[in-house]
Amino acid sequence: MKKTRNYIKTLIILLIYISCDSSSCGTTEKIDGQKFNLENYLTKAGFMKIKMEKMTSGHLYLFGQLNGVEGSFILDTGAGATVIEEKNKDKFKMNTQSAEEKATGVGGTEIQMQASYENTFKIESLEWTKQNLLLMDLDYINNAIENMGFDKVDGIIGSDILTDREAIIDYSNLILYLKKHC
Repeated sequence: MKKTRNYIKTLIILLIYISCDSSSCGTTEKIDGQKFNLENYLTKAGFMKIKMEKMTSGHLYLFGQLNGVEGSFILDTGAGATVIEEKNKDKFKMNTQSAEEKATGVGGTEIQMQASYENTFKIESLEWTKQNLLLMDLDYINNAIENMGFDKVDGIIGSDILTDREAIIDYSNLILYLKKHC
């Protein structure tokens, strides 16, 4: 019950914050006569601030480590799972096996996937151990990204990681907040 109240309180504060345009709110707004700062509130609530970058397409990306190797990742709230470019299997020291299910991309075609178990994924000081990941051909994404003048990405961070750490995205400031301990 306490967790539900905290979620509701956080949601109300975020809705107030988001409803303000950037010219009138900035990072501080008065709530009940007191100054409110989203970053301070979330860091006190146990969230870590992670800076993201934005592509001209609007896609958000960030950097992390997979099995101790640096990589770049798109943040995709609509992706059901975190997916790694299959060509990077050796780069990230991943053991794989065929996955029975197939992915369906925006184009609607089925894409064969591989599964990899017990990986270590890290964003800044947050670490997921024994993380199960999927691998698939991300050429259709990386070709589009290269055409926009950006470097290829190594993977897509999906809702599995975002849900696990109760992600909150501050789009106007390009910050991802992830819970330190869940």
